[in-house]
Amino acid sequence: ADAIGEGETAELAVMMLGADGKPMAQKGLAYALKRLDTRWQWYSRDGSWNYEAVTLTKKVADGMVDVEATAPTTLKLPVEYGRYVLEVAAGSDGPVASYAFTAGWYAGEGQADSPENLDVALDKPAYKPGETAKLRIAAKQGGTALVAIIGAGGLKSFQEVEIAKGGGDVAIAVGDDWGAGAYATALLYRPMDESAKRMPHRSLGIAWVGLDQAERTLAVAVKSPERIKSGETLKIPVVIGGLSPGEAARLTVAAVDVGILNLTSYKAPAPGQWFFAQTRLAGEVRDLYGRLIDGMRAERGALRSGGDGDAGMQIEGSPPVEETVAEYSGIVEVGPGGAAEVSFEIPAFNGSVRVMAVAWSATKLGHAQADVIVRDRVALTASAPRFMTLGDEATLGVDLHNVDGPAGSYQLAITEEEAAAGKSLAGRDVKLASGERKRETVAFKPDLVGTKRYRVRVTGPDGIDVARSLTFDVKPPAGDIRRTTVASLAPGGVLTLSPDLAADLIAERSQIAVSVGPAARFDVPGLIAQLDRYPYGCAEQTVSKALPLVYASAVAARSGVKLEAGIKENVQKAIHRVLEMQDSSGAFGAWGPAYTDLWLTSFVADFLTRAREAGYQVDDLPFAQALDRLANFIAYAQDFEQGGEERAYALYVLARNGRAPAGELRYYADARLARFSTPLGKAQLGAALAMIGDTERAERAFGAALSQLEASSPAADARAAVVRSDYGSWLRDGAALVALSAEAKQIAEPRAKLIDVVAKAYLAKRYTSTQEQAWLLLAVNALAEKDAATGLTVDGARHDGPLVRKLSVAQLKAGDVKIKNEGREAVDAVLSVVGAALTPEPASANGFTIERAYYKLDGTKVTLDSAAGGTATIGQNERLVAVVTVKSLNPGGRILLVDRLPAGLEIENPRLVASGDIASLDWLKSDAEAQHSEFRDDR
Repeated sequence: ADAIGEGETAELAVMMLGADGKPMAQKGLAYALKRLDTRWQWYSRDGSWNYEAVTLTKKVADGMVDVEATAPTTLKLPVEYGRYVLEVAAGSDGPVASYAFTAGWYAGEGQADSPENLDVALDKPAYKPGETAKLRIAAKQGGTALVAIIGAGGLKSFQEVEIAKGGGDVAIAVGDDWGAGAYATALLYRPMDESAKRMPHRSLGIAWVGLDQAERTLAVAVKSPERIKSGETLKIPVVIGGLSPGEAARLTVAAVDVGILNLTSYKAPAPGQWFFAQTRLAGEVRDLYGRLIDGMRAERGALRSGGDGDAGMQIEGSPPVEETVAEYSGIVEVGPGGAAEVSFEIPAFNGSVRVMAVAWSATKLGHAQADVIVRDRVALTASAPRFMTLGDEATLGVDLHNVDGPAGSYQLAITEEEAAAGKSLAGRDVKLASGERKRETVAFKPDLVGTKRYRVRVTGPDGIDVARSLTFDVKPPAGDIRRTTVASLAPGGVLTLSPDLAADLIAERSQIAVSVGPAARFDVPGLIAQLDRYPYGCAEQTVSKALPLVYASAVAARSGVKLEAGIKENVQKAIHRVLEMQDSSGAFGAWGPAYTDLWLTSFVADFLTRAREAGYQVDDLPFAQALDRLANFIAYAQDFEQGGEERAYALYVLARNGRAPAGELRYYADARLARFSTPLGKAQLGAALAMIGDTERAERAFGAALSQLEASSPAADARAAVVRSDYGSWLRDGAALVALSAEAKQIAEPRAKLIDVVAKAYLAKRYTSTQEQAWLLLAVNALAEKDAATGLTVDGARHDGPLVRKLSVAQLKAGDVKIKNEGREAVDAVLSVVGAALTPEPASANGFTIERAYYKLDGTKVTLDSAAGGTATIGQNERLVAVVTVKSLNPGGRILLVDRLPAGLEIENPRLVASGDIASLDWLKSDAEAQHSEFRDDR
């Protein structure tokens, strides 16, 4: 039995099995019932005390018993509190069986595992508030027991009782404020007895007094149908029992594809298992007797109790490819009688949907779940590559399974949803017998980039009509390009924009911008377009995109650029995003609150400062933490010989917020200025000094920054392929020097020359980083130059002032656009093309060499590139390992490695499957460690 009470009769069934496993009759089986008694024997070895358990057995009953083959024979034996073992033997040399059990109250745990553990038990598995629980304490020698009840909120009750030799009972009043329950702890101790030469002894027992939660549990019943068709409405009636008359209740219902749940071994919500669960015992034991035992160098018994086990979520499976279902009702008010109904529109889907309901009132909880099969009479599954590249040709697979439809002819049609009148991709008749499966294939080759949607439909006898939507993305065959053309329009000069500019461009992914006027050389529309197209979102890139937008309105007004809607919302989103990457010290990491970086922390704090100044909402606490982190860094920073980039930026940000240590600033300007390695660091130091009113030192710092910048050049910077820890380059530092000096009103005379050099360096670069783009836009804002009047005509129409115009590929292909300078002075004209090309750019190496190779799991190399003589055929579901080897001419800095995937292959997400770990591939060795990794469908 599960529980045998003290003084009750233990009923034990005895039977005998033959060699074939079937019951057999046997006479004269000898049985013996023995009581087990554990005592602790202490001994000293090498000056250290230890103990060992000694188990004594005492026979309390024996006899003979006959067993039959038809039914077990029952032995009825009276038992007291304690542990017993029943032994049954068939003769002196026959088989022997034994069975151990515990007699006593329900919660008896059996043998304690050390002499410090006290054997305690409760008379019931659970109690209601107001009842009296009986705690049985088994003690051979007796003693004084301190019984404490510890629950949520601390100590509930405490009493001291005398326990007689052999044990005794303690009554405990169960309170109504115990929540899920409380711990009963019994501390039994005996004082030192010098005459008996007995040391003090203390033992501790713990038992969980659980409360019966039946009155706090709602009986939730989900009345969902067992099966529905795809595309139908799933109606889910829910009935809740256990509510008192007039008691209000609420409900949430979720319907989720079982395939999604299997990805993470997700279990249906069961809030009662949390709220009513046994909690961890969080108390400590401090007593003199324990100290004395420890003083004898005895080994302490470990106390093990509490509901703190957490198996953790196992992550399994691969990302789903087909359409999935994940619906949620939100909070639903339960009507009279505990009834409610929730409905979900189920999309075109085959599979099982798990319905999970959670209900609650002010004092009660409940949950339930049920599975619904979503299946049509003819099951239809359509599959295509997750993405394609323009120019690829793929095969669309359509699987048909006649589950319970009639045998006959079915019509399969595939049409393009966007095309007028539903352009047909395929149409054919398919013969299906009852229960038959067939696979149809259709070849297709998209002719446009962007999202493609196809509708797959099967119709047949008995009104069967099943449809699926198939959606995938068609990518450009090459990455984004930037082409910039600079011209000087003399008086009367004409700039002609012909369709040839867009000859190799994908219209949907490209735009042409033309700027004419004094500020044209900074190509503001091109810079904004490049930043807007950047696809990744680390802290540096997020801030680089958002920082210029803080001043977007002012820059646009001066430059004539028409801003897109939602600029302010995008800046606010960027603020929220970067704050998610802040750790508890106030520092920021590139991809989250890890691998924090002080230069990056200063860059983010600079952005947050400028955003607050512009009226954006930045929470006070994280902003203050960021400034405190920079202030602490400056306060405890050691002296340095070379570098100082993060130090200079931190001082600048603190100065902008009125927290700069003036003494530190002056010390660095007087004694350490030459040690700052970059022009940006010296310029930031100068800007900080200007903010505290020290114009003399500020001018000296800006002069040093300008001299260092002029001593180098963009070309030398590019040849050296310098990789810097502050994301910098000559162009970034030059643009930042223009911006900071203009803000601080320093180096006014040489700035005009510097502006020309920076603008030419930008226009000469084929690719620019987000740092360069952001600081160039900040430079345009800081200059605050109102463009002089410019007299132009565009296709014969008069245009006064600077010209900034964006043209689509379609507009350009409609005919030439002619821009003529009608003024008396020459003006700059910059033509910028940003977009995706049909022809891939030639391979290039800018400080790196990169090689990619594919291997089978056993290390065999596979050549996929037909241009390289590859002939390998990849089978369906075959797995490959892509190995990318990167060699840097100048190790250091930060590298973003993006490896694009051939269409038709799928990436195993290393965050979801253990196969992302390469430890099992003994042939593959890599010491590379990524701060952050993620996967997209195509990279």
